[in-house]
Amino acid sequence: MNYSNSKLLLVITLGILFLIPTGCNELQNVNLTDLKGYWEIDFISQKGETFKPSSSAPLIDYYALEEMSGFYKKVAPSIVGTFETSEDATRFKIEKTEDGIFIHFKTPWDEWKKKIIQLDSQKLILAHEKRMFHYKRPVLINVNP
Repeated sequence: MNYSNSKLLLVITLGILFLIPTGCNELQNVNLTDLKGYWEIDFISQKGETFKPSSSAPLIDYYALEEMSGFYKKVAPSIVGTFETSEDATRFKIEKTEDGIFIHFKTPWDEWKKKIIQLDSQKLILAHEKRMFHYKRPVLINVNP
């Protein structure tokens, strides 16, 4: 190996080593307040396949968050522009680990975690049991002017 090839190899290796930690920690700085509010399931992906919700009514989740804990509810849009929901809510805590940021849900009957893959003001992707749940902000129509 000549000098110019070894120099190029060194530059490439250092570049890769510089990018790896940056990519792994990118989500650690996510703005968790973006989780608050309504999220509509856009599609679910698993093993390279995409599944779209087939019902005419959108599937919407509501997240309330204060500091590192909160609750989550399933809601359904009503014809008057509001949401209908039951009083049932699932509590959760946000956990930051070396493996990422997780939403740890807990009910009296079960507990599970979903990993936050992407979160911004308009898009949320959660991973759970080899499935990726892709959410978008729902379009809310206000019928009261």
